[in-house]
Amino acid sequence: MKNASKYFHSANILVAAVGIATGTGAVAVAGAAMTGLGSLLEITNSWPSKTNEIIEMVERKLLDAFNNTHLTDDQPLLIRQMIERADISAEKIAASNRDAAQLADQLLECSQNHVDYRSKATQDAFRRVVEPILRDLLLDHSVCDELRPAYEQAVAQRLAEIQAEQKKQSGMLEAIASSGFLGPKEWWQSWASASNPAISTGLVLPRKYDERATFLSKLRSGDSVIPIQADDRKEAVAFAIASILEEQDENLLRRVFVVTDRNFRIPSSPEKLIIITDVEEGDDPEFGDRANLIIVRPYPKGRTDAREALALSHVPSDIFTSELEAMGLSHDEAEDRGRKAGYSIPVLRRTLSKDPDVRRPIWARSRSIARPVIAFALTGSWIDQESRDDSSVIELLGDFQDGELKKIRDELLSLNDAPIARYGNVNVVVSQIDALFAAGQYIDRDDLDHFFQLLPELLGDRDPALDLPQDQWYMANILGHARSFSGALLSGLGDALCILSVHGAEICGDRLGVDLSYRAAQVVRSLMQGADQERWLSIRGHLRALAEASPSAFLDCLEAELTEPEPAIRAIMGSTEGVVSGECLRTNLLWALELLAWNPVHFHRVAEIVFGLRRLEVEDEWSNSPKSTARSLFRAWLPATALCAAERMAALRRLSGQFRHAVMDVCISLLPRGGSNFASRTARPQWRALDAEVPSPTNADVRAATLEASRLLLDLAPFEKLELEQLLEVATRIHPDDLSRLVIEVESWSATAADEDKADLRHNLRRRDALRAYQEGEEDEQLAAALRRMEEALSPQSPTARHRWLFENSHVEWRALVEDEGNGRLSWQERNALVEERRRNAIDEIGEQLGDQAVLPFALSVKQPELVAQVLVPQDAAVETATHWVSAALRTEANDQSNAFLRQLLWSAGWIDLAAVVAGLEAQGILNSKVERLRFAEHLPGRSNGWQVAESLGEDVASAFWNSASIHIWDDTPSDEVEYAVTKLLEYQRPRSAFSAVSLWRNKLPASRWVEILQAVAHGEERDGPFPSSYNLDEVLQILDADEEISDEKIVNIELPFVPLLSSYGHRRHKRTLALHRQLSRDPKFFVELLCWQYRRSDGAEEPQREELSAEKRKFFADLAYHSLEGWEKVPGCNDEGAMSPDDFTSWADSALRLASDSDRKEVAEIKIGALLARMARRRSWDDWLPDVILEYLDRSECAGLREGFCLGVPNARGVTTRSPYDGGEQERRLAERYRDLAARYGNSYPRLSQSLLSIAEGYEWDARREDERAAVGERWHP
Repeated sequence: MKNASKYFHSANILVAAVGIATGTGAVAVAGAAMTGLGSLLEITNSWPSKTNEIIEMVERKLLDAFNNTHLTDDQPLLIRQMIERADISAEKIAASNRDAAQLADQLLECSQNHVDYRSKATQDAFRRVVEPILRDLLLDHSVCDELRPAYEQAVAQRLAEIQAEQKKQSGMLEAIASSGFLGPKEWWQSWASASNPAISTGLVLPRKYDERATFLSKLRSGDSVIPIQADDRKEAVAFAIASILEEQDENLLRRVFVVTDRNFRIPSSPEKLIIITDVEEGDDPEFGDRANLIIVRPYPKGRTDAREALALSHVPSDIFTSELEAMGLSHDEAEDRGRKAGYSIPVLRRTLSKDPDVRRPIWARSRSIARPVIAFALTGSWIDQESRDDSSVIELLGDFQDGELKKIRDELLSLNDAPIARYGNVNVVVSQIDALFAAGQYIDRDDLDHFFQLLPELLGDRDPALDLPQDQWYMANILGHARSFSGALLSGLGDALCILSVHGAEICGDRLGVDLSYRAAQVVRSLMQGADQERWLSIRGHLRALAEASPSAFLDCLEAELTEPEPAIRAIMGSTEGVVSGECLRTNLLWALELLAWNPVHFHRVAEIVFGLRRLEVEDEWSNSPKSTARSLFRAWLPATALCAAERMAALRRLSGQFRHAVMDVCISLLPRGGSNFASRTARPQWRALDAEVPSPTNADVRAATLEASRLLLDLAPFEKLELEQLLEVATRIHPDDLSRLVIEVESWSATAADEDKADLRHNLRRRDALRAYQEGEEDEQLAAALRRMEEALSPQSPTARHRWLFENSHVEWRALVEDEGNGRLSWQERNALVEERRRNAIDEIGEQLGDQAVLPFALSVKQPELVAQVLVPQDAAVETATHWVSAALRTEANDQSNAFLRQLLWSAGWIDLAAVVAGLEAQGILNSKVERLRFAEHLPGRSNGWQVAESLGEDVASAFWNSASIHIWDDTPSDEVEYAVTKLLEYQRPRSAFSAVSLWRNKLPASRWVEILQAVAHGEERDGPFPSSYNLDEVLQILDADEEISDEKIVNIELPFVPLLSSYGHRRHKRTLALHRQLSRDPKFFVELLCWQYRRSDGAEEPQREELSAEKRKFFADLAYHSLEGWEKVPGCNDEGAMSPDDFTSWADSALRLASDSDRKEVAEIKIGALLARMARRRSWDDWLPDVILEYLDRSECAGLREGFCLGVPNARGVTTRSPYDGGEQERRLAERYRDLAARYGNSYPRLSQSLLSIAEGYEWDARREDERAAVGERWHP
């Protein structure tokens, strides 16, 4: 503190607080604010020394309070810190009205910026200490009388300092008072208020890459010239001024002057002035001596010679929208304005302005400039690419000469407020609608004729991808089947068609006497009317634009199409396969219908078409479907139209007669708990304004829609079985009045229904009833009674139909069982016993009512015959019972059902006495037939008693068993049985089955036996058997690694055939290092041998040993080498702990490169070794990068090729990256910075490598720019 010791800091603050509280009120507070003394801590800094005695007294009071108040050890220090951080305003202190408790609370509130201060105990301690001290001071009149003038003296002293500073600069201020400049606040007000509402600083400042921080840093560091580039010069000025204004730094603000006239003369000043030039190019003022100036130079982005300029990135679309909302626009209007303006601030400012001069861009005032813009505005965007014909379209529309297009484009790009922007090879009109309105006065009939003549040909151009199989459509560009015109161009043409159709009269139609909406309708009909399948597939991407261009023509064509017996539009109702490459072909059609549905005029027709498309619906994994669109059109809580809820439901009822099933589905979705509580808004029109306001849904609307949906469902009676099945699924959600009607309908239907049909519905009803048991809440008696009545009505007469549900799934449940289980009254063993008992009773009832002969047919008719087998032959059954049912099963026709039944019977018999069952079968002569013997063998249990029985029945049965049995090994299976089973499986050439049987109990086999299994699998035995998983294979190979008798070379030979599985495209999913990778790191000859497998000699010369192999074998060896080398990460000379042996690495690398050179494969060797070192670098920290031996080797003069391989390997080692769509190249910029740091670190010690690191950094910087461009185009023009 200025006049108190550091020790008395907190006491000084309390004294100042009391001084403010006892001051002369509003006058003193206003004086403090005016002089910059707006807060307690600022006033304390200027406190006069004459009050030191009071400060010392307060310090003593603090010490006494600390000693006499019950506090923890750390609380005295915390209370001092809280006082010292209480940065409370003078106004708040004055407002305390000299109340000690209120003042203490205000001090406490302003100090809670640290977690330690927020505990209740600490805050209570603060009040107990501080409040009595403040009360004593405020009640002591002598203290108050002394502090009041001290406070006024502090204010007066600071005011005098400010007046002196102002007087010092008065000469400068008088000189500045002449014309030719504006203060930053005045300039901002003039510029921002040209639009209505006024542009906010919050809209101008936020940038994708936060250039504001860079600008302020340059400003504060005193850069002599700061060039800024934006979409136009005024935006750059606005950005600079907004950045300064938002700092709220008066010292900075008073030094800023915006020069608006070249005749303005910059005065001299003792302070460094900030001059922002808002003058036309070439109209610079006379700056005079620049030594004490910071000049901010605003430029448009087209100014290419502005070196080291701060190029402003775009305002992110979400911030752009939210700031427009903050300016007073609705969310929908903000989204619409931002999108149509291309998220450009100059365009937005124009469109929001009422001033015709502001609304008109400068370039539009010159016919010679504006005329060429027309062709660009009609195309919207285009790609500069040799494989595309985009440029030819623009040349035709603009009547440009050959080679003239690029020159015109570059001239337009250089303009202030340029109408086009360029990102990489993508050219975009900043705002297509703005450009068409601005150039509209120059459009003539020929321009329109050219456009409307070209459009059907361009949009209807047959898609060459149709010549490929569907699963290759996504690769059409790679396979040489790309369209002649880019998607960007075709999309822009579609947008231009919409704009001319909607706004054509305002743009030029009235002036030219042309009905552009009629011309648009002609285009739509020419493309859609009578379209065949190829046409629908070719125009599917343009359907949204066609719908918005002419809604009536679009709907006419669809209605006519759906009257056809075999509508060709079926071609786009499906999807193509592929997780990443798949496409939902119907998406744009459904979006087109959704955007038209917003208009009440089209809603009924759209709904009718969507329901009509339901008959063409294709079931696939895509959520976008006619069903989902139909549901969204009528969704009560998220409207998809301007129609009110009552009108939507009335439309649904009118359509119910024609589209019964589709309407039922919509009604069900409207019932309570009718689906997800999350849904996104349907597609909205981009260019057409809604004729009516979209109503905000109320709870009453949602309830009314629910009631009407329930009522409409039951009004559709009578019902078929499938319809009743749907209704029973939602019975618990139907309104009680309609539930009573449903009960009557079920009873009526049941009177004539077949038993099996009733059983199906009853099972569904039972399942729904069981699910209710999981729900919390009181039981609804009316609902429960209704469900019981329906279940009773649906009870089948036949016992087989009545009990079938028990054997359709291994897990069954009924309400009472679920309730007992949920209440903890049943263990899982008791539950299983109850299920078994019910199944047993069911079989007994079938036998009693229909006779024993009905049981077997019933068993073979259910979904899981093995469940019936478990009931018929439990593990404690008699041998005779097991023999009886096995005998019966063997007499049935062999199929999946009877085989499953037989397999379970024999499995159960294995726990009883399988040998005795066999004896019984032989006594009956069942096994005399060869067919029955073999069938019996194939279904014996895969346990020791199974193979013992098989082998006792003769060689043919044993052979059938070992050729088909699935062997089961458990943790308690004796090792000798495991060994025997594996031996027999290998004998019968079933190594894959052997691997599968023992894969979970790998240690039950010795390593030598695993070697036999793996070698047999590698030799191709049992090709149709279960192939080992990579994890299990690695686990087995670990067993081989641990066996000292098995050499690494042998393991390498075992691993090699499995490399495509173990190291698929270089991806390893196991911590184990492959033996072949260990071998690669030891033996450079092996490395070069793999290179020879994968690559031919550089000179193309023939190699006899290679040519002797068949093409199939050459490909096989090349694949093995590829996967081996791609997954190789163990660097030669590097041990498992990461320590390097310099000699080992150098020796290996020298030998590998020499041997590769001898075999004429040095270039690929350098690439592979470089990639290996790059993968190592990727795994290490930046602070502890590559070991010195590797750095030295890479820096060798003779290793230029190796450095190139390393540079290529670095980005490849990075792998796949993920980012949000509009993130841009921030990841790449960070990596570029890292590699520049490394290049600087190694610049002196490893100069050649340093240059390579710089090239890597430059590569990442190029990638960053590409990602930035892609993100900008996507966010601004294709969100």
